[in-house]
Amino acid sequence: MDLGRWLEIYREICDILRIDPRKDIEAATILADIIHDRCLSRREIVELLGVRRAVAIFGAGPSLVKDLSKALPVIEKEEVLKIAVDGACRAFLEKGIVPDVVVTDLDGGDEYLERCSMLGSLMVVHAHGDNISSLLRVVPNLRGPILGTTQTKVVPPLENFGGFTDGDRAVCMFEELGYDTIIIAGMDFGTEIGQFSKPLPPTAEFLNRKIVKLKIGRKILENLACISRASFYDLTANSSDIPGFRKLGWEDIYEMLMSGRMR
Repeated sequence: MDLGRWLEIYREICDILRIDPRKDIEAATILADIIHDRCLSRREIVELLGVRRAVAIFGAGPSLVKDLSKALPVIEKEEVLKIAVDGACRAFLEKGIVPDVVVTDLDGGDEYLERCSMLGSLMVVHAHGDNISSLLRVVPNLRGPILGTTQTKVVPPLENFGGFTDGDRAVCMFEELGYDTIIIAGMDFGTEIGQFSKPLPPTAEFLNRKIVKLKIGRKILENLACISRASFYDLTANSSDIPGFRKLGWEDIYEMLMSGRMR
């Protein structure tokens, strides 16, 4: 997503959610200081992850467990890059799967995030004004490859791929990196919050704010699908249709992958 266009969207989101951009810049500066000597570049990320025929991104929504179980024949293939969004990494680990990438703003549980990093997952850590304490607590314990992201103006060496929630940000990132086929699952974008979405019992205020964020995330995906040349597939079991994302079953994706029809 074009950075200038994203920053326009970001300013609109700040107005809706009463976000202070100065706190986001503060968080980005802190993360940049922590990882300045080990943050990967875009070129290094692509070299690390390699050429893949598809990217499968799993959110932490209510359908995650069902979606992940059905996806196993697909994501075990080397041609498929498997991405866990924040707390979804816990579901991966519980099934004995190490995600290739974890995209997180550090809400997914310190233990699971740190374990994924130790096992070699690329950790894409996002800085915003509400997670400064988590950045200071968790990031120094991440021993594996790492990339930092921000949602405001770019603070080197961090990147801004666009996107607001971890799920839509992951989609924006891999579309920006040039991956042609992007599959989403476990992204319900409804009013129910999944068990992997937040490690602590959510408050009513958190739930209301989360629902607004999910609506924003869904709209970002709609907009991205309108301007991108990539192919998008939505395999979330419980979600309504997202314009621009084709609804298929995992058996369809498997057949496309095995027959060579997936570009």
